[in-house]
Amino acid sequence: MRRAWHRQARPGFLSAPKDRDPRGLRRRGLARYAAPVTRPHPLAPLLLALACDSGPVEPGPDAPVVAELPVCDPVADWDTLVEDALLAQIDALRREGGRCGDLAFVPAPGLGTDPTLRCAARLHSLDMVTRAYLAQVDPDGVGTGLRLDALGYTASTFGENVGFVQAGPDLDPELVARAILLSWQDNPGTCWKLRARELSAVGIGVTPGNFDPKDLEPVDGFYFTATFAAP
Repeated sequence: MRRAWHRQARPGFLSAPKDRDPRGLRRRGLARYAAPVTRPHPLAPLLLALACDSGPVEPGPDAPVVAELPVCDPVADWDTLVEDALLAQIDALRREGGRCGDLAFVPAPGLGTDPTLRCAARLHSLDMVTRAYLAQVDPDGVGTGLRLDALGYTASTFGENVGFVQAGPDLDPELVARAILLSWQDNPGTCWKLRARELSAVGIGVTPGNFDPKDLEPVDGFYFTATFAAP
């Protein structure tokens, strides 16, 4: 049994059928025009998917940071140090696999960056600073889906994390990014969006701002939005 299983599991995308002339081409003298008839190996789709799963395609050096839309102009020139640090840390987390509460996640490719998603994330972070709230849904009841629709981004699925980190402007960007990542990892409602293979693209928006929690003194720090999606 062991040797038979080994032969059946030998790698290969295609295997030849038993009938070498199923269309009768040789009998009609047309064999030289015939392409070999093959049937797919039952593991071919899985092997092909694994072979092609090399991660996202990174944008070229001339790609815009945010979508070239008038609405994105106010957030086009933001500093990217914390955003880039957070993306690198999320990608490292995805490649490790792991758990979010009771859910286990296999290793996943890194996320591709998308200028429209980044515009959406930055605009939302700016709105949270301007109108002094911290939530995925703004005070007018507009959520992630409607904001993506307004930018012309069509997503088959999406998710979003928001947060705030108390920090001074001179704090190491890696530490600031690590603080929000640990916060999202500790919450099953935000953790799964970091690891899900179904979410393949992201836009991250980080901006400094003042947070005024109820019954506490206002503090300075950074507002975060990470908008995840699959086209």
